[in-house]
Amino acid sequence: MAINNIIIVGCNIIGLYSALRCVDNGYKVAIVEKMEPDKINTKYKNRINYRVFNKTHHLYMLLLDRFSIKYEKYVLKYNEKTLNIITSIINKSKLIPKKSLNTQSFVKFCRSILTITDYNILKNNLEAYEHIYSNISAMDALIMFSCDIKVDHEYYILTDDISVLIERIVAYLKTKNVEIHYDTEIRDITQSNNVIYSSTRVNTFLSKIIILALSKNNVLKFNFLTKEQKKLLGNVSKYNIDCESIYTDKYLKNEYDIKTHLLDNLHIVCPIKKHTMYLWNYGVNNIIIRDKIKQMFSHIFICGDSYSRNNFFINYSLETFVDIYSKVNSKMNYTYS
Repeated sequence: MAINNIIIVGCNIIGLYSALRCVDNGYKVAIVEKMEPDKINTKYKNRINYRVFNKTHHLYMLLLDRFSIKYEKYVLKYNEKTLNIITSIINKSKLIPKKSLNTQSFVKFCRSILTITDYNILKNNLEAYEHIYSNISAMDALIMFSCDIKVDHEYYILTDDISVLIERIVAYLKTKNVEIHYDTEIRDITQSNNVIYSSTRVNTFLSKIIILALSKNNVLKFNFLTKEQKKLLGNVSKYNIDCESIYTDKYLKNEYDIKTHLLDNLHIVCPIKKHTMYLWNYGVNNIIIRDKIKQMFSHIFICGDSYSRNNFFINYSLETFVDIYSKVNSKMNYTYS
């Protein structure tokens, strides 16, 4: 049986990006996906939308430009009162020890530093998502507000559908002889003599490295994980979001008032259309946890939305592959040295 350099589990945009980067480096790659192609396309057309991004999201912009995906400038107007309160929170947080910010929720932190009037204004604007802000650390929320929502940022919005990007990446990978095995679920992963055995119901894939571009819930299904490893991977929690009640694609395209999009409806940190998302639990330092996950195995790597430093923007999900890229190359070079 032929051995692939790398098996990637998950034909989502993170898995495809991982395959693209590996192919660019000359590796033989295969992708295994439990869903059928039509279901994947439907998922991205109807449930996931990465349309808004800013000029600091370099990985995403390079990917869009490489595959000639069209986008245009997106002008944002700011709700000054709410923005001033958030700016005040950011400034006051600079006086607070990082450990304290990591161990309390964003809501609790705001209650402790804001006047009753300012807190009520902020609460009313973010009321629809208070359950998220109650379960995300103050540190993570502040980083998102500080890094991704700035008056001087240039914003962009896709005019092509995200599914166009996925179709073009898939087409390109096929020209590079990347095999994509749809409707195929990996049920067990074992390792012996530097070879990874990825077993399905009917056959087994052999590879030097395996990349799991999967959600937390799908990663935790594998039996090779120890109790301690599952505990480490459990430091994120899944939240359901009723995006349909917030906006439609047409509304987002034509409405340029951040008051109704970004500030009032959490789109200040979530200008995407998703039905679920994973957030880091407060009380943990996700920088340390992410590094431990990266170092967890020698030939198995985990990347994707669930373990990105900011689940609200696709650029940071792509970053989860970049974080393991050097280690992947190191392992491949060691294998063939």
